Amino acid sequence: MRYFLILCLWLVNQALAQEKMYRCGNEYTNLADRANSVACQALEHGAVVTVPAHKRAIAVTQSAKKPIKKVSTPEQQARDRDAKLVIESELKKTQSQLEELRKNYGQITAAQDSERKQAIKQQMARAEADIVSLKRELKR
Repeated sequence: MRYFLILCLWLVNQALAQEKMYRCGNEYTNLADRANSVACQALEHGAVVTVPAHKRAIAVTQSAKKPIKKVSTPEQQARDRDAKLVIESELKKTQSQLEELRKNYGQITAAQDSERKQAIKQQMARAEADIVSLKRELKR
């Protein structure tokens, strides 16, 4: 029991013995003279814990620093035209699917399966949302 008490007192002493930490922008320091010269803010909530970056994140950051290959203007314009054609064809396909769903929904009588009507309603809502998204993409 006595050893436990001594251990607890030692841990409390270590916790109270930590130096005051200062935040200087995105940098942290425990040097009071540097903190006073750079106008840093004192931290009141104890120690600062930092977690090192994951190796994959470091690799991605380093690869992002490599120069990016510039694409010539005619080549980029050709890509933009191709993308626009793909979006327009997708829009036409979605619009025809929506018309087909509306036709199927109209053919279902009140006595028929309500689950089927609900499923078609959900498909119609999804198709309408897709159409709005595709139109918005074409405006860009």
